[in-house]
Amino acid sequence: MLKFKTTLLAAVVAATFGSAYAGTVVVTKQVHSTEGLAGVTANQTSASIGYTVAAAYAVGDKVTFTFTAGSIVAASFPSQINVAAVNSAVPASAISGMSLGLLNSDDDTVTYRVTSLSQPTDAATPATTYTDRTTIGAVITLGSVGYSASAVAGTVTVTVSAQTSAGDVLDSAGTLTATLAEAKTQFGTAAVNPLFDAEINVSSMRTAFTGVTSDDAGITITNPTTTGWLNLATVNTTAVNVFGEAGKMDGLLATNFGTAGTNVFTEASAQLAVTYAGQMTNDTITFTPPTGTSAVILESQTFNADVVYNYTSAGSTAGTATLATGAAAGEWTLNGASVNIPYMPYSANASQILYVTNDGTQDGDIIVTAFDDAGTAYDAFIVGTATAGSITKITGDVKAGLEAQGFTGGKVSITVTVNAPDADITVYASYNVSGNRSFVNTDQYKGQ
Repeated sequence: MLKFKTTLLAAVVAATFGSAYAGTVVVTKQVHSTEGLAGVTANQTSASIGYTVAAAYAVGDKVTFTFTAGSIVAASFPSQINVAAVNSAVPASAISGMSLGLLNSDDDTVTYRVTSLSQPTDAATPATTYTDRTTIGAVITLGSVGYSASAVAGTVTVTVSAQTSAGDVLDSAGTLTATLAEAKTQFGTAAVNPLFDAEINVSSMRTAFTGVTSDDAGITITNPTTTGWLNLATVNTTAVNVFGEAGKMDGLLATNFGTAGTNVFTEASAQLAVTYAGQMTNDTITFTPPTGTSAVILESQTFNADVVYNYTSAGSTAGTATLATGAAAGEWTLNGASVNIPYMPYSANASQILYVTNDGTQDGDIIVTAFDDAGTAYDAFIVGTATAGSITKITGDVKAGLEAQGFTGGKVSITVTVNAPDADITVYASYNVSGNRSFVNTDQYKGQ
């Protein structure tokens, strides 16, 4: 029974005073921009630091504020801290006041000693002074401190500890450490949505898409909310680079891409470079195929994008923030089969053998493009129809189509496109030179 009473008493004490000895550091944390801090040398000033005590302090007790090593600069701690008594008609809400005098300080700490206590009144008329109120709940206000900008590269904290005049620990539990300042990146990440996803229409000689007149890729940048942050960087320009596959965007121009920025298109690298003034957070890049005499052959290919902010820090230092590298930006597909014959010789003593096999159920036009060993490109031309369930010889039609565009001989790379399912089409290619036949591996056999 005695054990039960002791346990019950402990439970009552815990319920009544369980949180009474939890001191709390109170300060508004400051957040700085990591990018903006570059080059900043000026000292920073924290928000006001307060400490809510949770014990009954007495004259001679000590309170120490300890800061992150090496972070505090130009410290000017008050020589005296006066904590006013809290008057209340409710005894439990009345709090004793106290005065604390500066005892000592060094580069990272400052210690105060309680020099006197004062009792509150009960707010009656006339007021009567309490005689038994304690300091539990009193707030010791240290005020603001200076800290170096370089210290924020880590985190600047303050920790409070207290002890009695006899060396016993006061306020040993609770929130005894708080963050004064920290640095975070002010920039987020970029994504592409929607993606380029158009289908190139073989029936229109691959100069247009199937069912749509243009194709969109959306660039969206998501940044943290920086309201109230200090030392923010200023974004001067946003650079978005969209890459297709080299050699597959020949003939296109910057004007084929609609954006809210300034466009530069580099044909050799299949790169669209878009520059926006200031901090762009979203835009839609719209590709519209050129038409008429400006029309070009569209190639199936994949796209990716890089997104970069160019900024100046609060310390006047230039910098870049990469928000996306190689982000998937979509793919153009083809509504048919496309097979490349990497090599085919044409000369007086060479003959060619070219066949298209269609083992499916859908007929499809056969379209050819080519380029020769001198770098001359030959526009698309139709050489016949790949009839479902049959083999179609295209040898003579290919040669005639090349000659019609001025080809007289040499070596060519030929791309055969068929407006039929890719899985149904096979292209056979070989040649004879002086009676010796050589088989040509098309790209259908790469890796096999």
